Amino acid sequence: MAPTAEFCGIDPEEMGQLATSLRGAADRLTAFSREFEGKLRQNGISTPALREIADIADWGGTQVSMLHGRIDLIRALGDGAPELGGGGDRPSFVRLPDELEGFETAQGLASMYGKDIFVNFAGELQGEVIHNHADEVAKLADNPQAAAAFFALLSPQVRDSLPSLIANTGSKTAKQDLAAFSKALGAALSAPTLVPAFAKVRSDLVKPAGSKVAAWNRLALLKGANAPSGVRSAAARALVLDDFVKKPRQDWRAAGATEVKAYGLPSDVVALGLEVLAGDGTAARDAFTAMGGADVKLSQVEKMKRFLDYAKGAGTGDEVAGAFGRVMEAGTEATTEKPGQHSPAAAAFTLDAIRAAGSFGDGLPEPARGSMATIAKSYIHELASGARFDKAVDRTSGLKVPDHWTPLPGVTPAFYLSPGDTHRFFKTFVGDKQLTDDFDKTAAQFRHDTLTAAARLDVQGGTRYFEDTARVFGDLAGVEFKATLDVRGEQDATNDLILDITKNTLALGVDQIPIVGTGWELTKAYVISGVLDGWADSFETRVEEATGARSDFVLRQKYDMAHLLHEAGYPASEPPTELISKSTGNLKTYDELLAEAKQEASEDKKWEQVLRQKLTPYEKWMDRNDSLDKKIEYSSQFLTSEQAKEQLRVWN
Repeated sequence: MAPTAEFCGIDPEEMGQLATSLRGAADRLTAFSREFEGKLRQNGISTPALREIADIADWGGTQVSMLHGRIDLIRALGDGAPELGGGGDRPSFVRLPDELEGFETAQGLASMYGKDIFVNFAGELQGEVIHNHADEVAKLADNPQAAAAFFALLSPQVRDSLPSLIANTGSKTAKQDLAAFSKALGAALSAPTLVPAFAKVRSDLVKPAGSKVAAWNRLALLKGANAPSGVRSAAARALVLDDFVKKPRQDWRAAGATEVKAYGLPSDVVALGLEVLAGDGTAARDAFTAMGGADVKLSQVEKMKRFLDYAKGAGTGDEVAGAFGRVMEAGTEATTEKPGQHSPAAAAFTLDAIRAAGSFGDGLPEPARGSMATIAKSYIHELASGARFDKAVDRTSGLKVPDHWTPLPGVTPAFYLSPGDTHRFFKTFVGDKQLTDDFDKTAAQFRHDTLTAAARLDVQGGTRYFEDTARVFGDLAGVEFKATLDVRGEQDATNDLILDITKNTLALGVDQIPIVGTGWELTKAYVISGVLDGWADSFETRVEEATGARSDFVLRQKYDMAHLLHEAGYPASEPPTELISKSTGNLKTYDELLAEAKQEASEDKKWEQVLRQKLTPYEKWMDRNDSLDKKIEYSSQFLTSEQAKEQLRVWN
């Protein structure tokens, strides 16, 4: 059969007959040339032509060896191929890609590793030889079918224990060398299975391995393979995760100190199974959907909780918790999809992840906390909606829009959390100040952008989106800080908050608006004003250093709202000249006025007095514009309301 760009058809029996025929012809030519060369020499006749015939015979002999080698290779690669074509006793073709040269390279490497390096060498020398040829294995990835041939021809005993074999040489390049094998395997798994014998290799990878150690080795090889989603999911489930959800209470450690040190991989096979899913959202979602098979009746939330329960009780818990968090990040598409635009599949998975993790609250294992904060930032629309107390306060978390729900422009949740689930999920990460600060930056930017969009819509249509949106963010701040109080304790949480406000307010430069970047700490401060009022003088002093007086927390909020509405073009008279910034040509921000007051202050006149003088025309301008003034007052009151924090006592 003539070769094509996709495959060539080879009949090993016919090729064998060709080799036999060629062998016979070569032997006859050799005998002929020897017989006649002797006779002609006896008569003094030169025999160059006969020498050429002898050379042809020798060439034929070498071709016979090559053909037999290829027959063996073809039969090995065609192992497991279905009967195609032919009839009666006529043998069938073996269909293979037109890659015979690449296959021969793969065959040589497979023989070298399977029958030589891991048989005839040991110790450091073995490690050196492995490393010396690892690049050749990695290059097979450029020819996926040759890579498939390599793994099909490699000794199964070597293939299924490669990570341990390499690590036990003590080689310092073990991690790099294993990566070469993984790269080649990934290429083979990602290509169409055109090499029949590789189908068995592929099938074996997604079947139970028979022991935890064998499972660990297969997963370690797959970890760096960047295999297709279906392979990752099937392998992780078959090798460990299906068994885990059925019977989690057992020792899942499988790798020794040598392997762990060589590769930096977890010793726990459950953790390694999760690591194979990490980074692939489709694989993560598919695995959790089907995990355990038909015999397991657990919901997806219950499956997720089973991993966290195990992580809290096992000696390898940190390995499992960290891997679990990364799988949740992948399945939620927290780093690959845009907030407010999540796909249905990712959203449904995230709803379950939030409910599962939230059930642990502050008891969530520490290594998973960072992943929860990453998910929170990506699902800021859902958390903002989940914190709402103005509509459907008795709702349960779900994908369906709650009854009597009122959507708000710019807030586009893919699912709807209850206030209690929102609060519990916040508790998974707000105990860590760095994670909280990171989330707060996202919340501040979202608050700014959403309020700005709402203000513009109100300008166009006379609506009240601005006030309603302010209420949402007041509720969100209240729910978040209530979770922070619950986790850190009232004194620690408030102390951290005041320190942030002090640092950020004193560091603010001209033209910076508090609702961007640093504003979320201030928003939370408004919500817990009652808590702050009750603190000791030392705390109050720090607040006063930042703002001049405790009441300025709420006071400045009015100017933030006024600035946003004015920038959006809300109807109002022209502000007084002294309120227009020379650098921007726009209405001055509170921070510009604060900076000016501090610059103009003197021994005779404190900056608080100067600030009051500068704010007086601002207040008079707002008073003259009744519609604007009411909008500012209502929105700032909503943002400073403690209602959400108090209602959680009932609706948590």
